[in-house]
Amino acid sequence: MPQTGASSGTGTVAVTPADTSGTTTAQGTEGTDTAATATPIETPATPASAPVNPAIIALLDNAHANEQAGRLPTAGAALERALRIEPRNPVLWQELAMLKLKKGDYVQAENCAARSNSWAGANKPLLAKNWHIISEARSLRGDNQGAKAALVRAKSLEE
Repeated sequence: MPQTGASSGTGTVAVTPADTSGTTTAQGTEGTDTAATATPIETPATPASAPVNPAIIALLDNAHANEQAGRLPTAGAALERALRIEPRNPVLWQELAMLKLKKGDYVQAENCAARSNSWAGANKPLLAKNWHIISEARSLRGDNQGAKAALVRAKSLEE
């Protein structure tokens, strides 16, 4: 999954679009474009890419920090807030699906992954990961036949 924002001792770096050719550059918190000195970050030229909205990036960072600290309900709330801002963002739906899976809410994990698929377009890596989530959720619910079918779907997208 592409890094959407990272915290370090020197500040936060956000990924922002550089042009329409599918490459991006990093921009520091001071607002100075570092494209001249930074190596461009290659991203897939698909409609389902990592979020660039600063509010979404902040909410994702918040969700990840809360998840790592074991505060799963707080992490879920941050993701749901992000989805209220960008309800058609497949990356956010996938993040929520993974969190639901971790919380043991397997039906909702499958539903969120399916919703992510509906907005993913032709982004095969995103689609494949969603099918892996669906497979795991079905397996954990005891639906082994459904899990196998989802796994076949995931593998076909990875070829």
